[in-house]
Amino acid sequence: LTGAPGFRDPDDLVGARTLLERARAGAHPPPAPSLQWRFGELVESPSTRMAFEAARAAVQEPGSRYNPLVIAGPPGVGKTHLLHAIGNALAERGDGPVACLGAAEFSDELITAIDREQVDAWRARYRRCSALLLDDVHLIGGRDRTQDELFVLFNALMESGRQMVFTCAGTPGKLPDIEPRLLTRLEGGLVVELPLADRDVRFGVALRLLTEELGAGDPDLAEYLASRAVETVRAMQSLVQRVLHAAEHAGEAVPSAAFARELLEGPVSAPVAKVAPTRLTSGVPTPSPSGIRSREKMVWDWPNVGDRLIEEWR
Repeated sequence: LTGAPGFRDPDDLVGARTLLERARAGAHPPPAPSLQWRFGELVESPSTRMAFEAARAAVQEPGSRYNPLVIAGPPGVGKTHLLHAIGNALAERGDGPVACLGAAEFSDELITAIDREQVDAWRARYRRCSALLLDDVHLIGGRDRTQDELFVLFNALMESGRQMVFTCAGTPGKLPDIEPRLLTRLEGGLVVELPLADRDVRFGVALRLLTEELGAGDPDLAEYLASRAVETVRAMQSLVQRVLHAAEHAGEAVPSAAFARELLEGPVSAPVAKVAPTRLTSGVPTPSPSGIRSREKMVWDWPNVGDRLIEEWR
């Protein structure tokens, strides 16, 4: 609201008053999906295909095919990216504002509305949306008032055929401190899981990031990075940035797989030649049997008595 040009113009009091009245009535749109996350940037593999196909179906038939759509999975596997991609695709349909935000932010907005006695306007704000997308819905566990409001909003949106998408850290049945009535609503749609990143996903993410940063991706470098023991998309992104940062400081315009290997594993040491162990002797060559004519001669010629004793005890 405060960022609107009409609200900041001291000469446009009428426009500012109109914006304020609309905000009080809940007409000010809620947070929208981030434009940087779209379907085109997602890396698909056999392990993620079911979730991606469900997401596309929810966009093609919003409010009817899979409603709600729940995307479950551990942190860092791309749930937020997929959620915002769905939101952007729904917004492009032009059916109305799409609310896309974190569940914690949703709860904080409610608390602020309660403190300012503007709950009715807050409710109207979300009931005007064409779709509701909440990230990390498990974070409202134990927040009874937020769950009450979400339950009522859920029913209102469902009755009017508007799409809802939620992400969570685990399947709904395993979420702690979520009211049973809300759990039944979440489980009433389609629940899909995004697993930890497999090698195909890691390779695709690495190659895409390298292409974005360097203009062209090195498949050998991407393949090496994909072989590293990382389990999430977020960890792979961090790994690529680490290599690119090190290459920049080393003056490497385009890092190679060998550069990344030395950075992540250390320099390759030259193999150490094995030396056969030397037998400890007295230092006096042992004469051949043919060269010994008598023990007296041998003792007489021995230069050191200690060495003589050692040899006699062998």
